[in-house]
Amino acid sequence: MEYIIYMDMRQGDFGLLVALDALLEHESVSRAADQLGISQPAMSAQLKRLRNLFNDPLLTASGRKLVATSRARALQTDLRRHLQNLDALVRENEAFDPAQTQKTFKIIATDYVHLVLATRLEKRIREVAPDARLAFLPFEPKSMWETLEGEAGDLALVTGMDIPDAISRHALTESFCVIMRRGHRLEHGKLTLDAFCAERHILISPAGGGFVGATDKALAGLGLKRRVVVSLPSFLLAPGLVAGSDALCVAPRRLAALYRDSVACRDLPFDMSGFNVEMLWHPRRQNDPAHIWFRGEVVNLTKEI
Repeated sequence: MEYIIYMDMRQGDFGLLVALDALLEHESVSRAADQLGISQPAMSAQLKRLRNLFNDPLLTASGRKLVATSRARALQTDLRRHLQNLDALVRENEAFDPAQTQKTFKIIATDYVHLVLATRLEKRIREVAPDARLAFLPFEPKSMWETLEGEAGDLALVTGMDIPDAISRHALTESFCVIMRRGHRLEHGKLTLDAFCAERHILISPAGGGFVGATDKALAGLGLKRRVVVSLPSFLLAPGLVAGSDALCVAPRRLAALYRDSVACRDLPFDMSGFNVEMLWHPRRQNDPAHIWFRGEVVNLTKEI
């Protein structure tokens, strides 16, 4: 039977597989038709041909809706992967002209990376690819690889993600400083460890609600501790809060530089490691001309900041 299906597909329309992918994604003839820009009767005819081809209903009625059969669900993952590979094969043989493209390029990153890159990258892309669009996507560790694999994201700029299947290259090395409001009593002169620890502190806890971080662990190694009075879920909230209070905050230097008018940046009075930001992408995008161009633009930008 499998041989018969193979022979039928050689003589058939590979567009049927695109139709099957849409039908399984939406479990609706009308929504699948809308996605592919064809009429509902035409999509119904495609479904009939697919049912004959696979000798399976593929979509079956459940109450007032359609649901995929077990056979269809078993096909779905491999079907999507093969279609993506075929799409990549076509893209790799296409010339890419940034001045003409209307593509949307999607970057997964933390809010800190987005803040540091967004304005500069938008300006850079606008100058050479005026009709392209940029989408900055949130960093979700559990789903990040799935997003890249499914091409819902082009690049990820992240820290500490070890994904053997990903292609990666170094993007940024970041260090930390102490930020405080302009006019703070510690803005000038020597910042000592004792003075640092005596102040009230704001801490960034990405998971939310934490009051102990890397700074506290570094201080503990010196037999010291500080008083953390505010825990924030994002670095983006820190400069505004610091600018309106006497509290200190340990923050990335590039972030501090963006708010130099309202906050002062001082060197830490102790040693603390910074962090690296790596750029990751899925191997299927390696030879995609548009992707090659886009990641080149991102790499060039990271070298400048």
